[in-house]
Amino acid sequence: MKKVLLLIASLSLVLAACSGDKEEKKENTNEETTTADKKVNPAGEMMKFYLSISQSINEVDADLNAYESAKAEEALPEGADLKKMQDAAKTAADNAAVKVEELEVPSELKDHQESIDSALNKIQEAYTMKSEALAAEGEVVLDEANAKFEEADAELNKVLEEVELEGSSIFNEVSL
Repeated sequence: MKKVLLLIASLSLVLAACSGDKEEKKENTNEETTTADKKVNPAGEMMKFYLSISQSINEVDADLNAYESAKAEEALPEGADLKKMQDAAKTAADNAAVKVEELEVPSELKDHQESIDSALNKIQEAYTMKSEALAAEGEVVLDEANAKFEEADAELNKVLEEVELEGSSIFNEVSL
Protein backbone atom coordinates (compact mmCIF):
# COMPACT_ATOMS: atom_id res chain seq x y z
CA MET A 1 0.00 0.00 0.00
CA LYS A 2 2.87 2.33 0.79
CA LYS A 3 4.33 1.68 -2.65
CA VAL A 4 1.04 2.59 -4.32
CA LEU A 5 0.72 5.78 -2.30
CA LEU A 6 4.33 6.69 -3.07
CA LEU A 7 3.76 6.01 -6.76
CA ILE A 8 0.58 8.10 -6.81
CA ALA A 9 2.30 10.95 -5.00
CA SER A 10 5.26 10.84 -7.38
CA LEU A 11 3.05 10.70 -10.42
CA SER A 12 0.95 13.59 -9.10
CA LEU A 13 4.06 15.74 -8.75
CA VAL A 14 5.13 14.93 -12.29
CA LEU A 15 1.62 15.67 -13.54
CA ALA A 16 1.56 18.99 -11.74
CA ALA A 17 4.94 19.94 -13.19
CA CYS A 18 3.89 18.95 -16.69
CA SER A 19 0.56 20.74 -16.55
CA GLY A 20 2.26 24.01 -15.65
CA ASP A 21 4.27 23.87 -18.88
CA LYS A 22 1.31 23.36 -21.20
CA GLU A 23 -1.43 25.96 -21.01
CA GLU A 24 -4.30 26.41 -23.39
CA LYS A 25 -4.13 29.42 -25.68
CA LYS A 26 -7.38 31.32 -26.07
CA GLU A 27 -8.22 33.41 -29.12
CA ASN A 28 -11.04 35.91 -29.31
CA THR A 29 -12.74 36.11 -32.67
CA ASN A 30 -15.84 38.30 -33.15
CA GLU A 31 -16.86 38.04 -29.48
CA GLU A 32 -16.56 34.25 -29.72
CA THR A 33 -13.96 32.48 -27.65
CA THR A 34 -12.36 29.42 -29.15
CA THR A 35 -9.62 27.24 -27.80
CA ALA A 36 -6.47 27.09 -29.89
CA ASP A 37 -5.01 23.71 -30.67
CA LYS A 38 -3.91 22.12 -27.44
CA LYS A 39 -0.59 20.44 -27.24
CA VAL A 40 -1.09 16.88 -26.11
CA ASN A 41 0.97 15.84 -23.13
CA PRO A 42 1.44 12.10 -23.72
CA ALA A 43 3.35 11.68 -20.45
CA GLY A 44 0.47 13.10 -18.43
CA GLU A 45 -2.11 11.08 -20.33
CA MET A 46 -0.08 7.90 -20.00
CA MET A 47 0.37 8.49 -16.30
CA LYS A 48 -3.39 8.88 -15.78
CA PHE A 49 -4.15 5.84 -17.92
CA TYR A 50 -1.46 3.72 -16.27
CA LEU A 51 -2.91 4.50 -12.84
CA SER A 52 -6.39 3.65 -14.08
CA ILE A 53 -5.22 0.15 -15.02
CA SER A 54 -4.16 -0.76 -11.49
CA GLN A 55 -7.12 1.06 -9.92
CA SER A 56 -9.59 -0.86 -12.10
CA ILE A 57 -8.01 -4.20 -11.29
CA ASN A 58 -7.63 -3.45 -7.58
CA GLU A 59 -11.38 -2.79 -7.36
CA VAL A 60 -12.07 -6.50 -7.93
CA ASP A 61 -8.98 -8.63 -7.23
CA ALA A 62 -8.76 -8.72 -3.43
CA ASP A 63 -9.82 -12.38 -3.17
CA LEU A 64 -7.29 -13.40 -5.81
CA ASN A 65 -4.54 -11.52 -3.96
CA ALA A 66 -5.57 -13.19 -0.69
CA TYR A 67 -5.36 -16.63 -2.32
CA GLU A 68 -1.99 -15.93 -3.94
CA SER A 69 -0.57 -14.57 -0.68
CA ALA A 70 -1.76 -17.58 1.29
CA LYS A 71 -0.34 -19.90 -1.38
CA ALA A 72 3.03 -18.12 -1.31
CA GLU A 73 3.15 -18.37 2.47
CA GLU A 74 2.06 -22.00 2.32
CA ALA A 75 -0.88 -21.06 4.53
CA LEU A 76 -3.77 -22.27 2.40
CA PRO A 77 -6.72 -23.70 4.29
CA GLU A 78 -7.93 -27.22 3.62
CA GLY A 79 -11.15 -28.87 2.49
CA ALA A 80 -14.25 -26.72 2.10
CA ASP A 81 -12.41 -23.57 3.18
CA LEU A 82 -9.84 -24.05 0.42
CA LYS A 83 -12.59 -24.63 -2.16
CA LYS A 84 -14.38 -21.48 -1.01
CA MET A 85 -11.14 -19.47 -1.23
CA GLN A 86 -10.35 -20.82 -4.69
CA ASP A 87 -13.86 -20.07 -5.95
CA ALA A 88 -13.61 -16.50 -4.67
CA ALA A 89 -10.17 -16.13 -6.26
CA LYS A 90 -11.49 -17.49 -9.57
CA THR A 91 -14.37 -15.00 -9.52
CA ALA A 92 -11.90 -12.20 -8.77
CA ALA A 93 -9.70 -13.28 -11.69
CA ASP A 94 -12.73 -13.35 -14.00
CA ASN A 95 -13.78 -9.89 -12.81
CA ALA A 96 -10.26 -8.52 -13.29
CA ALA A 97 -10.20 -9.84 -16.88
CA VAL A 98 -13.49 -8.02 -17.54
CA LYS A 99 -12.16 -4.79 -15.99
CA VAL A 100 -9.09 -4.91 -18.22
CA GLU A 101 -11.24 -5.55 -21.28
CA GLU A 102 -13.36 -2.49 -20.43
CA LEU A 103 -10.36 -0.14 -20.35
CA GLU A 104 -10.22 2.33 -23.21
CA VAL A 105 -6.94 3.82 -24.32
CA PRO A 106 -7.21 7.63 -24.50
CA SER A 107 -7.05 9.09 -28.00
CA GLU A 108 -4.07 11.18 -26.89
CA LEU A 109 -2.05 7.95 -26.75
CA LYS A 110 -2.90 6.86 -30.30
CA ASP A 111 0.81 6.75 -31.19
CA HIS A 112 1.21 3.99 -28.59
CA GLN A 113 -2.17 2.29 -29.13
CA GLU A 114 -0.78 -0.94 -30.54
CA SER A 115 1.71 -1.48 -27.71
CA ILE A 116 -0.82 -0.60 -25.03
CA ASP A 117 -3.49 -2.85 -26.56
CA SER A 118 -1.00 -5.71 -26.72
CA ALA A 119 -0.10 -5.26 -23.05
CA LEU A 120 -3.76 -5.06 -22.00
CA ASN A 121 -4.53 -8.23 -23.98
CA LYS A 122 -1.70 -10.02 -22.18
CA ILE A 123 -2.97 -8.84 -18.78
CA GLN A 124 -6.45 -10.04 -19.65
CA GLU A 125 -5.03 -13.36 -20.85
CA ALA A 126 -3.06 -13.70 -17.60
CA TYR A 127 -6.23 -13.31 -15.53
CA THR A 128 -8.05 -15.80 -17.76
CA MET A 129 -5.19 -18.26 -17.25
CA LYS A 130 -5.40 -17.74 -13.48
CA SER A 131 -9.14 -18.35 -13.55
CA GLU A 132 -8.68 -21.57 -15.53
CA ALA A 133 -5.93 -22.77 -13.17
CA LEU A 134 -8.16 -22.10 -10.16
CA ALA A 135 -11.05 -24.01 -11.76
CA ALA A 136 -8.93 -27.07 -12.64
CA GLU A 137 -8.61 -30.10 -10.43
CA GLY A 138 -5.38 -30.62 -8.53
CA GLU A 139 -2.64 -28.20 -7.59
CA VAL A 140 -3.11 -24.61 -8.77
CA VAL A 141 -0.07 -23.44 -10.73
CA LEU A 142 -0.05 -19.77 -11.69
CA ASP A 143 3.52 -19.50 -13.03
CA GLU A 144 2.54 -19.24 -16.71
CA ALA A 145 -0.12 -16.63 -15.95
CA ASN A 146 2.37 -14.59 -13.93
CA ALA A 147 4.91 -14.86 -16.76
CA LYS A 148 2.29 -13.55 -19.20
CA PHE A 149 1.64 -10.65 -16.82
CA GLU A 150 5.37 -9.90 -16.69
CA GLU A 151 5.39 -9.70 -20.51
CA ALA A 152 2.62 -7.11 -20.33
CA ASP A 153 4.56 -5.24 -17.66
CA ALA A 154 7.59 -5.05 -19.96
CA GLU A 155 5.46 -3.70 -22.82
CA LEU A 156 3.89 -1.04 -20.62
CA ASN A 157 7.31 -0.05 -19.29
CA LYS A 158 8.51 0.45 -22.84
CA VAL A 159 5.62 2.85 -23.47
CA LEU A 160 6.31 4.66 -20.19
CA GLU A 161 9.92 5.16 -21.26
CA GLU A 162 8.87 6.30 -24.74
CA VAL A 163 6.83 9.13 -23.18
CA GLU A 164 9.75 9.91 -20.85
CA LEU A 165 8.36 8.45 -17.63
CA GLU A 166 10.06 6.06 -15.24
CA GLY A 167 9.22 2.39 -15.51
CA SER A 168 6.95 0.77 -12.97
CA SER A 169 5.26 -2.57 -12.32
CA ILE A 170 1.53 -3.05 -12.74
CA PHE A 171 2.07 -6.62 -11.51
CA ASN A 172 3.38 -5.33 -8.16
CA GLU A 173 0.66 -2.70 -7.92
CA VAL A 174 -2.19 -5.17 -8.38
CA SER A 175 -0.63 -7.89 -6.22
CA LEU A 176 -0.78 -5.88 -3.01
